[in-house]
Amino acid sequence: MNNPYLLKKQLQENEEELSNYLRDMNIWQEQMKRKEHTLPNPNEKKKPKINPSKTNPPKTKLNKISSWDYSAWDKFDVDNACKELDTQDELKKNDNYDPSVDCLNNETQSRQSDGIYEKNLGNALVQKQKWAEAILRYTRAIEYYDKDPIFYANRALCYLKTKEFKLAITDCTSSLKLDNTYVKAYQRRSSAYLALGMFNEAKKDLLNVLKLEPNNKQAKNDIEIVNNKIKQSGMQNTSDNKCQKTNTINNLQNKSSKMLCKDVEPIKSVTPDWPQRDGCKQITSKQKPPHLRSKKPLCTLNIKDVQVDQEELNNMHLLQTTLKEVCEKNYKDQSKTTISNEVVPMEQDLIQNEKKHIVIPPVPLTYVQLKQDWASLKNDPELLFKYLKQIPGKRLPSIVRNSMDNDLFVDILRILRIEFIKNGCDITDYLMGISELPRLQMLVMFCSSNEVSCIKELLNYVSKFVSESALKNLKKSFGV
Repeated sequence: MNNPYLLKKQLQENEEELSNYLRDMNIWQEQMKRKEHTLPNPNEKKKPKINPSKTNPPKTKLNKISSWDYSAWDKFDVDNACKELDTQDELKKNDNYDPSVDCLNNETQSRQSDGIYEKNLGNALVQKQKWAEAILRYTRAIEYYDKDPIFYANRALCYLKTKEFKLAITDCTSSLKLDNTYVKAYQRRSSAYLALGMFNEAKKDLLNVLKLEPNNKQAKNDIEIVNNKIKQSGMQNTSDNKCQKTNTINNLQNKSSKMLCKDVEPIKSVTPDWPQRDGCKQITSKQKPPHLRSKKPLCTLNIKDVQVDQEELNNMHLLQTTLKEVCEKNYKDQSKTTISNEVVPMEQDLIQNEKKHIVIPPVPLTYVQLKQDWASLKNDPELLFKYLKQIPGKRLPSIVRNSMDNDLFVDILRILRIEFIKNGCDITDYLMGISELPRLQMLVMFCSSNEVSCIKELLNYVSKFVSESALKNLKKSFGV
């Protein structure tokens, strides 16, 4: 190995392995010493068993006094007889003593001491900010003794530092079941709720803290922060709802007006053929723009009463009503057809515009970025296909490392099966990258039958692009 970089890397890995090995040896040595103190010494002489018949005094038979011996009854001491009866009852109780109770108490005490020892090791790792190793120590402490609320609360602190907020909430609730007055558990659960955006639950926990400790400054500051965020979320929800309503209404109005202006013909003014009379003029309206209209007051017209036949009036009314009805029917029919034909494409256009506005995030560097970007794309297969296509398949192990979630694993397989195969893309790099994951066997073990069939379908598709030896290696790594 002539490469100095690889030599340095190998030396660092060897040093870490050696340090871990020595640390485990020291821990094992301390545990053995503690167990040696608890075990009995074989050199010590066993104490001889004491025969209870020898220790207990022999029971004296009470001489019965005959009923006719009055002189003996006068000499009888009642107090001494009662004391003798009490001593006999106490001896009977001592004979019923069960030594298994002491054995159980000794076992629980030893398990509790083991749990406290693991907790102290976890506290030392917390001071060094080694959160994952501290979580292992606290889990061992809980396995030894699961009735101490401090173990759960300390592990919840480590989960908060590693941003696993749901696990922190479960640990805090379990510690509060054991002790309702544990303030740190309430505070840590409130911080986890606050990180997940569950502001009302966080506020309840902080109020419980203030009930137990009214002068807690941290709880007071946290309640102010939570109240501000509740107000902001309420304002944002109302504003977002209003904006969505106004935008949808405006879009519908604009599109409907455009379609009506394009398709619907303007209503033509129909001038009826009025009967002409002698000495009368027919007046027609003239449309002028506002800047050409005169500003003079209207002149008064001299109106004269003219006698008209009743038949002519009836004909005029009939003409007016029929014209109005015909115009209104035509307008309504045309507007209904245009709006009904355009409602569905309008909704489709809105969805497509929303998809266009969504920007596909860049290639992630860590698993947390990958998880956030995947959730932000709203489970849209097209967007997830575009996002996954830009990530090189061989870089998946370096991005994910040991943190692959079962849900994300199944989603990636689903997108590969649906979108990549549909578009005729090559997925060999993705399957090779997934096969290099350290927790692959465990992820496949938790898959359902449908998901296993999906993996088989992907492997059959890859057989077109890969040699037989490479395909066998893939099948071995997936365990299919």
